[in-house]
Amino acid sequence: MRIGENPQKTNTSELKKKHHRIVMVFFIPEIKKEGNESYYLNLGKILDLSLSSLIDTINLETTNITLINNASSNTIDSIVNKHVKHIDKYVIYNENKGKVNAVINEARAVYEDFLTITDSDILFYPGWEKASIALFRDFKKVGAVSPYPFPYSPFYVNKSTFGCNSLKGNIKYGKYIEDKEINLYVKGTSLPNIINRGDGFLNWRDKHFILKNNSKIAVVGSFHVVGTYRSKLFRDEYNFPNVVFKNHYEEKFIDCLADRKGYIKLSTLATYIYHIGNEMDDVSKNWNKGNSNKDMIERSHFNDLNIEEDNTKFSILLNRVIGHLFIKYIWRKLK
Repeated sequence: MRIGENPQKTNTSELKKKHHRIVMVFFIPEIKKEGNESYYLNLGKILDLSLSSLIDTINLETTNITLINNASSNTIDSIVNKHVKHIDKYVIYNENKGKVNAVINEARAVYEDFLTITDSDILFYPGWEKASIALFRDFKKVGAVSPYPFPYSPFYVNKSTFGCNSLKGNIKYGKYIEDKEINLYVKGTSLPNIINRGDGFLNWRDKHFILKNNSKIAVVGSFHVVGTYRSKLFRDEYNFPNVVFKNHYEEKFIDCLADRKGYIKLSTLATYIYHIGNEMDDVSKNWNKGNSNKDMIERSHFNDLNIEEDNTKFSILLNRVIGHLFIKYIWRKLK
């Protein structure tokens, strides 16, 4: 039996729509004496650092955080509780759904205009949010942006970027990224050969593809380690992962969307994140929280970023066909 009226029916507090949502998913199991315990041993500290750097480098007035706990150990609760007051939405799964499954469940429901998907072993530097959103303003039809230069795979599900931009002469090939920016990301991945592709004939450190718009320059290509997307890319998507993990799942459910829907993929010339991995090193240990408020994004930076009309099916097809032919031609020339 109900007595009286629910007081919330008279609650007229204003709900403010924000512009940007960041989704971070983590899985840190209970450490046991047997198995691969050494891999997970320091992930709690790394999650703590990643969340600290994320929260301290974004504007919480414009940006929401969704944190997804993918059936981690209860011992991780104390770390999350340190940051939970800054987290808009905290999702806890009772079983490990896999990264892609957990992410797309949230991504397809996001109402903010922009969505960033990030791993939980990332160190964020001041200005990353502002620099990422700036590329959506500086270039037309941008669908995905990474806050670190990604010259290593410019052709990765990226035909739409090369399409008409190649005909217009907006695609340039040369040395634009400073070595220190590439070195920082390579150090974190512990993959020194990541910049060498094509049986050693091509080194992306020496030359790389960029997109130029007047005085604005961006690196061609982006990746899912940290990526900011137009959230509408995830709408009307209903295919579903059938296992917890499978190679190329990110490509199928995340990375391909911008290209398939006629949008381009770019990354910044400067490196605004560091991939910590599962071991703290000198870079992550020396992170300086004192500089976090530098280059904070403001609400005005989101103005007029969603006025572009959707691509027609014909324009998408034509652009991708041109891009496909251009990539085949360039690849033969590079070899």
